[in-house]
Amino acid sequence: MVGKLLKSLSSRNKDIIFSRFGLKNGKKETLESIGRKYGVTRERVRQIEEATLTQLRQEVKTVQPQVQPYFDLAVSILEDNGGVLKESEFFKEFSGNENPSAVNASLVLLLNLDQRFNRSADADEMHSFWTLGDHYVEKANQTLSVLKKMLEKHGQPVAEVELANFYKQGVKDGVSTKILFSHVSLFKKIGKNIFNEIGLSHWPEINPKGVRDKAHLVLKRINKPYHFTEITKLINEANFGNKKANVQTVHNELIKDKRFVLVGRGMYGLANWGYKAGTVKDVLADILKNSSKPLSRQEIVTKVLAARFVKENTIFLNLQDQKLFKKLDNGTYTVKEA
Repeated sequence: MVGKLLKSLSSRNKDIIFSRFGLKNGKKETLESIGRKYGVTRERVRQIEEATLTQLRQEVKTVQPQVQPYFDLAVSILEDNGGVLKESEFFKEFSGNENPSAVNASLVLLLNLDQRFNRSADADEMHSFWTLGDHYVEKANQTLSVLKKMLEKHGQPVAEVELANFYKQGVKDGVSTKILFSHVSLFKKIGKNIFNEIGLSHWPEINPKGVRDKAHLVLKRINKPYHFTEITKLINEANFGNKKANVQTVHNELIKDKRFVLVGRGMYGLANWGYKAGTVKDVLADILKNSSKPLSRQEIVTKVLAARFVKENTIFLNLQDQKLFKKLDNGTYTVKEA
């Protein structure tokens, strides 16, 4: 279809359109590279491109019956998504492939020939997208503003279903769930992590920057302490990227981060689970200091095991420190006053 449309063009103009839109393999060429090829300035290439597109907007009328189904499908996809859709998502729904390709390049060329379609290039806050009009973009921005405030107030990532419920409860005349997530995909300040949880993009739970953030995310996911070798395995299985985590690096990084607590031999938990940093002796002292009464051995064991993964004999051995702890006549223990 595109080949037939371009048939009337000169060989040079046809080559420029093919190169600028990536019609051969989906890879676009710059104005500069094309200019060097023909020995003209980038501005001259731009002028030729614009003039050729103007010509093609007239030519497309001659093949309207053949191209109309493509235009109709593009309109249908955009309308189903609230009149505005991230370019990669648009490609995915149109051709089944979200990445640049010759098919998607042909679609972009055709849409450039119909004034109903408008493309917005990648920007600071928004990914590149296609729309049927500015009022659709305005609606998307309203939706995204509401979601951003909701997430800021909530303070942590949420599942897609939870986010949709938040939105429905907070907005009376909002958009459908499908359109909601179409809007979300546009906005760079809202992102999704590998566990399909949605949150603000600058949160480490959404875009973990290093081993510490990745470990924090996987530990939150399993919700229980793990040995650092197993944490390393979980990080690598989660497929955060091509770079593999190293066992020793994970151990060295976690022990320096206050978000993590070494709760046993190589076992790490999260501080916000209630675990406190320090040795077993430190934990014993803290438990007895904060107790309103002396505690029996079993009461002490129960409380320490809730904070540390250690053997009971280790607890009893540390409890023998007479400089810190005092055993009363009834067999209970308290901490000695300084």
